[in-house]
Amino acid sequence: MAIIASCSSLRSVNTSVLKIGMTKAEVEEALKKKPYGTISAKSYPETKTVIEVLEYNEHFNGQKSDGYWLYFVNGKLDKWEPASKYHQPDI
Repeated sequence: MAIIASCSSLRSVNTSVLKIGMTKAEVEEALKKKPYGTISAKSYPETKTVIEVLEYNEHFNGQKSDGYWLYFVNGKLDKWEPASKYHQPDI
């Protein structure tokens, strides 16, 4: 039996399970994985706001696939977008 996979199958972060307002723990549970890492973070003391951008992706045969940046504001999911090598997260 052979398994055939295309490059498009590497973007396998299932964003359909995400909901605005989820905590980081709820996102990890829904995606069944931990984030690849923190891409960016910033604190705004005047408004008591902390923004963190975490990257989620898959690894296939030792290579990292395209992934998603998930934006958390004060620990709650605010938005997500495909990760890009052409720009940094806008926080």
